[in-house]
Order: sequence, then structure tokens, then C-alpha cells
Amino acid sequence: MPPEVAICIVTHNSERHIGPALAAVATQEGPLAVHVWDNASRDGTVDVVRVVPGVVLHRSDVNLGFCAANNRLIESTDEPFMLFLNPDTVLRPGCVAKLQQVLAAAPPDVAAVGPKLVKPGGATIDSAGIVLVRHKLSPHDRGDGEPDRGQFDIPGPYFGPSFACALWRREAIEALRLGGEFLDERFFAYFEDVDIAWRARRLGWRFLYEPAAVCEHERGRPDRHGVALAARAFVNRYLLWLANEDGDNGWSYLAWAIPREAARLVWKSFDIKGFFVVWRMLYQDWRGALRKRRLLAEKAGVRA
Repeated sequence: MPPEVAICIVTHNSERHIGPALAAVATQEGPLAVHVWDNASRDGTVDVVRVVPGVVLHRSDVNLGFCAANNRLIESTDEPFMLFLNPDTVLRPGCVAKLQQVLAAAPPDVAAVGPKLVKPGGATIDSAGIVLVRHKLSPHDRGDGEPDRGQFDIPGPYFGPSFACALWRREAIEALRLGGEFLDERFFAYFEDVDIAWRARRLGWRFLYEPAAVCEHERGRPDRHGVALAARAFVNRYLLWLANEDGDNGWSYLAWAIPREAARLVWKSFDIKGFFVVWRMLYQDWRGALRKRRLLAEKAGVRA
């Protein structure tokens, strides 16, 4: 039987992680199409991937970013389900099969299903889904850092899954494109999962959490990858808000959120060497976020 699930992994200098990640993928049930897009790694990532049987390797000469590379993997596959997977993950046995079972049986308005993400070793929660705190302009992962005592073992609807591991329905991916893109390539990396989940909910899609599927995730922080990526993550919080906030919960929180965020921007710009690049990113990208807002409003049939 042809595979129904395409597993898509984006790598960049991921030599330390990609071997265990692919080894865990190989233990999953059923025929699976496995694709790795390498974003111009300078270490031994490509050498590790090349020797793994059955993996399709794609490469770019420059680092396109997490979002652009995943968009290209979407175009390179045609399976009805797509599992987006970080290279610093290890799928527990049966994870993909359980996610596929839940999504295949779910109503057609369910865009994706996410597993319970735990930190390496499994004793601590990494993410039981995205939580969006609008008035703080600050998304976070439910349960992050908490000991896993079973408090997140009840399946059900939630805001959306972390893109570290999430099984998506291709029909939803196609329906959620704006300007031809599924993931916003301006984001490069970080908070793209919050952006797409918020957009999906605006357009009537839902998400399900399935804790019986478990995936270990080491998770890297943007500030560990240099100041430019930390600034990128900081800006992306504003871009996803500009594109997706519809004011359903009112706008009064902006009276204190905007002064607080402005103060944070100024403080970080002077406190962290090189962080001043955040202002250039904002200048370049805020108009694009507003254009996306208009496209989303047109698709939703409401005023921007």
C-alpha cells in the first residue's frame, strides 16, 4: 500500500539529533514517506541522513528557515496526512499510528492532531499544546516544565499543537494558504505554529490533543542560536498578533499592553548587543502582516 503519511523534518546543523530522530521514525508502524529538508548544514547532518534507508533528502544552498523549508516539503509530497517533526524529537512507539487513527476518525473540520510532548526521559512535560494569552501578546506551551503526573492525559480540543510534532490533514493545509503560503516565510522560525493555529481557528478549523501519542522533544531556545534569531522570535509575536487578532475579546487590553511592549523593545535594544536589529525587522515586516490580515479577513468573509 502507498504511504498515507509524509513525515517532514527540517534540519540545520542537526548532526547530534537527526540520527536518533530517524531511528525512532523507523520504529513507527505502517508505510511512511520520510522527507528531510536540510537548510545548508555545515556539520555532518547530511552524511547522517544519506545512510538512512528510505529517507528522501532535499537540500538548499542557503538556510531558507524553518517555515520556507516546510512549505517546500509540502510541495514535494502528496500524501493525505503530513507529520511535521523537529529533528530534536524522538517518537515513542505507536505515536504516528495513534495520531493517524485519531485524525482519520475525526470530523472533517479537525485540521490537525498533536501528541503529548515530553522532555527527554519523559518525566517532564514539554508541551500539551499552545496557550495564547492575548492580553500579554505572549503564547506559551501548556504544562512546559511541569512534572508529568498525568494531569495532561485527557484528550480533547485545544488551541493548537506545537509544530515540533503535529499530524496535519492536507485539505486543511491547502485551505489555510494565504498568498500561496501555508507557513508565513517572514517568520523564518518560531511562533509559526501559533500563527497558523490562530488563522485556522479564525477560518473554522479545530485541533485535537491526543496524549496517548507521546513524543520526546529536547527543545532549543532562540537565544541559543544567536541574537538575530532571538530578535526574530520577539518580532514574530507582534506579526502574528497583527495578522490574526479580530478584537472578539475587545481591544481594551492594548491600553497597557502596547506601552509595556514598547518599553521591552527599547530596553532589550540597549541591553542586548546586536538586538537593535529588531527595529529593522519590524520596519520590513509589519506591512506584510497587515496584508495577511486583509487576506485572512477576505477568506473569513469579515472586515479586517
